[in-house]
Amino acid sequence: MSFIPIYLIFIPIVAAMIIYLIHNRYMNYIVFPAQLSISILAFKYYDIYHGLSIPQVISLGNWDKNIGIALKNDQLSMAFIFLSIFLWWVILIYSWDKRKKDFKFLFFLMFLEGTFLGLLQTNDLFNLFVFIEIITIISTILILYKKDGHSVRAGLYYLLFNTAGMLFYLLGLILIYNVSGTLNIDIIAEKIASIKDTSFIKLGYIFIMSAIGVKSAFFPVFNWLPRAHGAAPSSISALLSGLLVKSGLYAFIRLNVIFKIANLVDFFFFLGFFTALCGVVFALSQKDIKQILAFHTISQIGIMLMGISSLESKIYIGGLMHIFNHAMFKSLLFLGAGVIINTYGVRQITEIRGVFKKLPFISLCMIVGMLSITGAPLFNGFVSKSIIKYGIQYSSLKTIMLFIINLGTSISFIKLSQIFFGKSKKKNPIDINISLAMASLTIMCIVLGIYYVPIMSAFFGVDISYIQVFKIKNFINYIFTMTIGYIIYKKIIEKDYRIIKYFRHVNISFASTNFLLITFIFIMILWIR
Repeated sequence: MSFIPIYLIFIPIVAAMIIYLIHNRYMNYIVFPAQLSISILAFKYYDIYHGLSIPQVISLGNWDKNIGIALKNDQLSMAFIFLSIFLWWVILIYSWDKRKKDFKFLFFLMFLEGTFLGLLQTNDLFNLFVFIEIITIISTILILYKKDGHSVRAGLYYLLFNTAGMLFYLLGLILIYNVSGTLNIDIIAEKIASIKDTSFIKLGYIFIMSAIGVKSAFFPVFNWLPRAHGAAPSSISALLSGLLVKSGLYAFIRLNVIFKIANLVDFFFFLGFFTALCGVVFALSQKDIKQILAFHTISQIGIMLMGISSLESKIYIGGLMHIFNHAMFKSLLFLGAGVIINTYGVRQITEIRGVFKKLPFISLCMIVGMLSITGAPLFNGFVSKSIIKYGIQYSSLKTIMLFIINLGTSISFIKLSQIFFGKSKKKNPIDINISLAMASLTIMCIVLGIYYVPIMSAFFGVDISYIQVFKIKNFINYIFTMTIGYIIYKKIIEKDYRIIKYFRHVNISFASTNFLLITFIFIMILWIR
């Protein structure tokens, strides 16, 4: 049973290789026993080690831990593993009718799952780099899978810029290795704690964080994300936004546990705010349904970063929980958007009307997702945002900053909600697999919004009972925010002023994006000094 972490990585990869080599449509069904196997093994591993309250480390090949490859699992990694397996189930079910004969798509999808599960468990900096690079390459292939001009340009942009970011990760890795003499994360944490001259460590940390910033689309290096998410098939957009973009945030948490550079806590909080603000501003200007959702991925990443910026405060739990909550409601919204685009044949929300009458079940699921992302009580987004709000309640400035982001999110989804109104000739039948996948995410948005106390206690051993959903004050605050949002939408956003059109058509070139990456690095250097 101690080898379960290895099985979790290789079962999806082996299944992918079998699918690719045999080229038989019946063999494609192997994805389901493979997925079932890793689901059972993950639960078995979690149960054997009693929730991983004590981290478990496995060294491959019995090499010395300074130079060997090691896998490590704890409560955080297992929570991400369960999230990953669940979302892969959803994507497989959602896309099965369309992709069940497409062995190449299933090959890349399953290979990507094994690689991502490897990233979550690795315990050394170099293998973290290797897994991220493989994920980037496979994600690129899936982004440009349609093979049209738009998707190819978006995919190559994503690949090149993420590769440029990871070059700085390698530079940081070299500096850290030069100081510590190892790539093992646990040993690095022990060694750098006793080193007095920290200049190399800080510079290495900055280079690594710049790569993480690119991977997670922090301000100002977020431009690749809306391009990639807008061009990818909707199932891949859901996977990219719901999970893969979180690989950077997961690495952010792991690496900050090592380095513990306290004077960057406020830097990352404000960076999270500017990331969220940029996402909101650009989302408000969009008319393409997938671009609105893509820019709101950036916005929500900003909120997550505001939360996890401090690993030793209550807002960290809020930021961490928002990572999981966002995976549910944003995947749900992207999958719903995919159904709507396929049904109407257009992506502009001004050309889509009567969705509620034409696609009633899809509409109900999307409305749950919209209530979740805007922070409505009884839904999961409310809980994580409330924890962050509770953690910053003594700072009026930070509270106002969070309110601005929430208000902007409300305005965006008031704007998006116009697609549900209007006339429609007849209902469209929806495939049972699509309905099942979206229903699963919808249920999770509600379950995580009501049963958050036992869930967080079981996975992370924290008590968040101080967040009370059923207070009348919470409903009043939400209605107030939505009312203000509706007024701003009707008075400003709906009129589509010139400044709004300007933001809609902003196109940052590849050269400018790389310049912004260098600027991002210099800002961190100046701040940390």
